[in-house]
Amino acid sequence: MKPGAVIAFLLLVASAVVTFFSFAQATAKHVTIAQARSMPGVTVQVPGTIDRSTVAFRIRGTRPELRFDITDMQGGSERMTVLYTRPKPENFANATSVEAVGTYSNGEFRAHSLLVKCPSKYQAKNGP
Repeated sequence: MKPGAVIAFLLLVASAVVTFFSFAQATAKHVTIAQARSMPGVTVQVPGTIDRSTVAFRIRGTRPELRFDITDMQGGSERMTVLYTRPKPENFANATSVEAVGTYSNGEFRAHSLLVKCPSKYQAKNGP
């Protein structure tokens, strides 16, 4: 085998390995609120219904802070406080639920990413 082909093959294998490990670290395991609490420090993705009565947004110095509680999607009693220290998502005011990606520690979930879920404009509206 020619030396150029061997080098090309090794570069291809190395690129595939780097890509695989980068992708594996970029994904977060989808868990429930209870599971997130039992895995402090581990990056996970937690879905939940937003409790509108707990939503608080303020600026601390130059850093935005969005804090709110979520409840589990199945209507259970599990509840967790989410802290998001990036600009509030544009459509957060209309959102009914959220998927928060981050880590649980010290009694709250510190999200580094929020995927807000808004009611579909195509869903039938209640009432006449």
